[in-house]
Amino acid sequence: MNESGWIKTYIVPMVDAEGAVGLTDDVALLAVSGPTIVTMDTLVEGRHFLPTDPIDTVGQKLIRVNVSDIFAKGALPGEALLSVAWPKQRSEAQFAKLMAGISRDLDTLKMALIGGDLVGTDGPLTLTLTLTGRCLGDRPVRRSEGRAGQAVYVSGEIGWGGIGLTAARAGRASAAAERYRIPDISSAILAKQVAEVASASMDISDGLFLDALRLAEASGCGVRLDLEHVPLARPTDDLDQIIEQCTSGDDYQILMVADSDAPLPGFTKIGVLTESKGLQLAYCESDVNTPSTLGFEH
Repeated sequence: MNESGWIKTYIVPMVDAEGAVGLTDDVALLAVSGPTIVTMDTLVEGRHFLPTDPIDTVGQKLIRVNVSDIFAKGALPGEALLSVAWPKQRSEAQFAKLMAGISRDLDTLKMALIGGDLVGTDGPLTLTLTLTGRCLGDRPVRRSEGRAGQAVYVSGEIGWGGIGLTAARAGRASAAAERYRIPDISSAILAKQVAEVASASMDISDGLFLDALRLAEASGCGVRLDLEHVPLARPTDDLDQIIEQCTSGDDYQILMVADSDAPLPGFTKIGVLTESKGLQLAYCESDVNTPSTLGFEH
């Protein structure tokens, strides 16, 4: 693999940020304006995506799992650094498709690629993205500032990640499989609502139950979720299926708490933070046993 040639051919054309100077230097100048945050996520073949997933969708998923973190903090995505450990057995044509997928979402989500690294490897394909975000408020919305009695809200629908993974593993071409490969994340409009009304917020990546408990614990609270109100990918009255959708992960929606009980467009109220610690589940006002597995543990 001619790394320099591939960078010039496939990556340099994607870089138009002034501070990146066409990738001709070892560093880039960040275009920082106002409160700025940064996040980083890594995807590893066989663990975070299937070896059979179309390579361009892997690039899009890399972008979206990072942007999801930024939106959940009440911020907008900014500039990105990309690191690729590329297996030597994969072809240049596949690399071109990966870059095409990344470029597609950079444009869609109004982000700027300003640098990174490319290396060959004998191991699995490993992709890392570092992404800055511009806060829409005075500071990011943390996980840790929720208070007992505040309402818990979630954006979008829960369960598509697990349903789509099952379809993708079975080799079935379906809208669900595409939702797993290219997550339908929240939006800049919802990020603005987070900045305006949320006391605490995070994105849901490892399962609703597990991430709700993490947010509650960071805020020194517990959380009670009313399962009949959770907006499921596949609505059902079967508790086992509800729990499966709430623990499967890879949904990349926003979980937040706020004082207001007024309707928030794009969000659904699903519970409340409590003074008593831990996760409590209810369905139609009856208590539900907490499952032994709350979500995906890395």
